[in-house]
Amino acid sequence: MKKLIVLLLLLFFINNINAQNSEIGIGLGISTYFGDLNTNKFYDDIKQSHPSVEIFYNYFLNPHFNLKIALGHGTISGDDSYSDKDWQKERNLSFSSIITELSGIVEFNILSNDHLIIPFIFSGGNAFYFNPKTLYKGEWVHLQPLGTEGQGSNLYPDRKKYKLVNFSLIFGAGIKFKINQLLTLSIEQGWRRTNTDYLDDVSKEYAGYENLKNTNGELAAILADRTNEYNGFDPLSRIPGTQRGGSKVKDFYTMSFVSLIYSLQDDIFVRKKNKVTCPKF
Repeated sequence: MKKLIVLLLLLFFINNINAQNSEIGIGLGISTYFGDLNTNKFYDDIKQSHPSVEIFYNYFLNPHFNLKIALGHGTISGDDSYSDKDWQKERNLSFSSIITELSGIVEFNILSNDHLIIPFIFSGGNAFYFNPKTLYKGEWVHLQPLGTEGQGSNLYPDRKKYKLVNFSLIFGAGIKFKINQLLTLSIEQGWRRTNTDYLDDVSKEYAGYENLKNTNGELAAILADRTNEYNGFDPLSRIPGTQRGGSKVKDFYTMSFVSLIYSLQDDIFVRKKNKVTCPKF
């Protein structure tokens, strides 16, 4: 919360330097994860969404294009228990992670910014921080330091511990509604295609209980294979190399917001006519 306040003050400072054609805004919404721990039902995945928040600064290049700098924060999670597939329920993995992102986005307002209703599309990128954890015996345990797939051990020299700061491509769409000359309401859906397959700490094959216990410790071995907690399967009999996740497709997450936007100067492009108009087709 302190970081959000500092950034908001920074945006006001930027405005004092050059406020022309600028806006600030705040959005509330939800964040949702899509990866190896998804179910096969979209509704069940959406049920695992969590609240998110965003503050941002817009600078208009012309009536159709604006640049957006945004700081967003939310939570993502996934749980095999939501699936109706037997193999996935037996795998019995779950995670939760915060997501904090700093984004740079280009928005294209399909109708020029002097209309009452403005559909828009956007694209850009971000740097984001995540840190997956799982619940074990009533306590949250961070997974990255453990190396649950043999990362950081001599079992798989090519598997390095994944970085907790990564990058993603952003694309999405939305619609803006002008409330008056200074205020705008925006609704948007944005997809983040990340450059990591470890948002959920799941990507490749099982390293094997004994192998992992001897190299990364007993806790890593326990949390790498939790099938026994579901049906009593002995993880000692799991053949190393058995598929745990799928590494062909990187993980995604989405952030959807309803935002209130405030114009920092009333002579922005949309105000030059001193009115807003309905779209014409």
